[in-house]
Amino acid sequence: MEQFWEAYSERYMASDLDAVAALYEAPFLAVRNGRPMHLLDREDVRAHIAELMEAYRNAGARRATIANLQVIQLDSASSIATIRWNALSEEGAVLREFTVSYQMLRQPEGWKILSYTYHAD
Repeated sequence: MEQFWEAYSERYMASDLDAVAALYEAPFLAVRNGRPMHLLDREDVRAHIAELMEAYRNAGARRATIANLQVIQLDSASSIATIRWNALSEEGAVLREFTVSYQMLRQPEGWKILSYTYHAD
């Protein structure tokens, strides 16, 4: 699971939208600030991820690291990964710390993200 998230982080911060979007299922549920966002198809998912990537770029984030990863294995094909992320500047300064829990499902091609909940701090 750690390798999945490290690769995800590298692709995300490189703005590889197609590679990152391919890791999400559609339809998809995103929960931010207690508000559900129902992303009904691949285009909705792709647009959501693109918006988030742009926001991080505009904030000066150039790298993201995993400060803490906790995985709860629900069964052989599903898990919940909770990650404490650090968004870093080009110089390595922490711009933002945040936590997200992802519901994951193992597919023949690998892990897919079914939903996420952003932890409002």
